Amino acid sequence: MKRDHHREYVEERSKRSPRFRRAYRRTLHKVDLAILVAQMREAAGLSQSELAARIGTSQPVIARLENAAYQGQSLKMLEKIAVVCGVTLTLRARRRPDLELEVALI
Repeated sequence: MKRDHHREYVEERSKRSPRFRRAYRRTLHKVDLAILVAQMREAAGLSQSELAARIGTSQPVIARLENAAYQGQSLKMLEKIAVVCGVTLTLRARRRPDLELEVALI
């Protein structure tokens, strides 16, 4: 069986370095957000160009939002995309152990 060296590396670095662990987690959040935008669009049966036209922007803007390296997402833009795609967008705030709030944005 082929060993997953990437996973082993991440696990080892995460054990040793809280800074690496935080940076890796932030990167995963960016990937999740990019995938979310693409999945909302695809579930609505829209191309990037069609979605862009419906929310009043350009196709390259949608492409950037679907790119995990992009860091310029705004809540307002995500709300527009959710409305056009017919998706309920929810924001959750959590601080352990005593705070958990969830608000529907759309």
